[in-house]
Amino acid sequence: MIERSFSLNVITPEKVVYSNEVASVTAHGSDGYLGVLAQHAPLITTLEPGLLSITEPDEKKVTFSVNKGIMEVRKNKVVVLADAVEKS
Repeated sequence: MIERSFSLNVITPEKVVYSNEVASVTAHGSDGYLGVLAQHAPLITTLEPGLLSITEPDEKKVTFSVNKGIMEVRKNKVVVLADAVEKS
């Protein structure tokens, strides 16, 4: 069976802002906005200030404003490390 969700952790130096299974995430990378779905190829990118849009498996949408940071995609897990994150 194909997995349709993956683990997402959004972390700042102060705390874990978000930790959940998600269906997709869109972030503002250094070369523009990029989307991640389950089984995405490994990737590390810097993040520019912008929106981090999350779709949970039940189709609920969650949006954060992210300052600068980095995002790593590996083995069906995504970690966003950011200087500052605010819920939009």
